[in-house]
Amino acid sequence: MNSVQVLDLKEFSGGNCDQNILYRLFYSAGSAGYIELGILRIHIGNKTAFTEQVRQAVEEYVENHLPGDQFYREYFWFISDGSLRERLEEEFRSARYIYKILEGMQVKDWLLSAQVRVQILMYASIYEAVIHHVLLQNYATSPEVESLVSYEHRKPINISSDIRSKIQTKYTPTGTISVYEAETKKMDERKIVFEDKAETALSLGLINPKIKDVVCNVYSLRNAIHLHAEIRRGIEYEIEAAKDAYWHLQGFCQQIAEKLVADGKTSLA
Repeated sequence: MNSVQVLDLKEFSGGNCDQNILYRLFYSAGSAGYIELGILRIHIGNKTAFTEQVRQAVEEYVENHLPGDQFYREYFWFISDGSLRERLEEEFRSARYIYKILEGMQVKDWLLSAQVRVQILMYASIYEAVIHHVLLQNYATSPEVESLVSYEHRKPINISSDIRSKIQTKYTPTGTISVYEAETKKMDERKIVFEDKAETALSLGLINPKIKDVVCNVYSLRNAIHLHAEIRRGIEYEIEAAKDAYWHLQGFCQQIAEKLVADGKTSLA
């Protein structure tokens, strides 16, 4: 039977430490059944959070419940920017790793809420980065995206008193007469509303309505993570929201990849 040493944190907390958290975390970590827990008392001056044995047990628990590198690479293979693709893989792996650690601890109450917040934040970042890249790189010249990134700017122009008089006579306006020239300008990419990006992705056939609703909901929850917004909107975070963000990521990526291939924007080779 395996033996794992865990920290006796009573020396740090004056006897108020709940060791059940560590017990729940390592109870099922063994591949051949239950693990026998041992206790290692450490001095206050020791700066090590976990012993090497405990750290290895946590790592073994998480990695036994998560897939290998190829799994994450297959999700984002269609992203043309190598640096972004690698960053997306890391973000996805990080989200799964953090989730598994806290799942192993069987967290609840405030820590469960924190777990969900972290997941929402990370998956919202993934969804946004993928949509932003695909729209502005693969479909930049499409009418839908050109409309997304452009806006009409009204430039005031001077008119003669004769023209102003004719306008006054014909239309009898009650206020000040101003004449503008409309010109199209490019919008700052950082100011494009995410919901507009998602709507554009839908109009291009990159995602279906169900996926659009999911990613928009995830992003809305992400914006509510600010405490004042959370209180104002009465948001209660539930684990199902984080699960939705995870479970729909595969369908999200598959739909976009299939559309890119169909439109000749990328290839499976």
